[in-house]
Amino acid sequence: MKAGAVGQFLLLFMACSMLHTGSSASGNETDRLSLLDFKKAITLDPQQALASWNDSTHFCSWEGVLCTANNPRRVTSIRLERRGLAGQISPSLANLTFLRNLSLATNQFTGEIPASLGHLQV
Repeated sequence: MKAGAVGQFLLLFMACSMLHTGSSASGNETDRLSLLDFKKAITLDPQQALASWNDSTHFCSWEGVLCTANNPRRVTSIRLERRGLAGQISPSLANLTFLRNLSLATNQFTGEIPASLGHLQV
């Protein structure tokens, strides 16, 4: 391989490595989108419990959300009890495949519990 081709290959390799590292450092996009879908289904949030649920911070820093320590970080727990939340429980929570604890007690949710949540591993 010629020196110019080797240099181009190394540059391409480094760029791809940086893209891969950046995507894993940002966490799991499916988890982030599932949490945002849950938030969209909330019609009342009197204590502003979900105010931190936006793109200004990583979803693992959002109030009531706990994640794994390793990369990519995955949601393992949602604890939002006694927050006065109203609305429906979004079936998108079933996409949180690492979720082991969902605590939403003493809120005002309506409708049925999505059947898809029954497929999560415990």
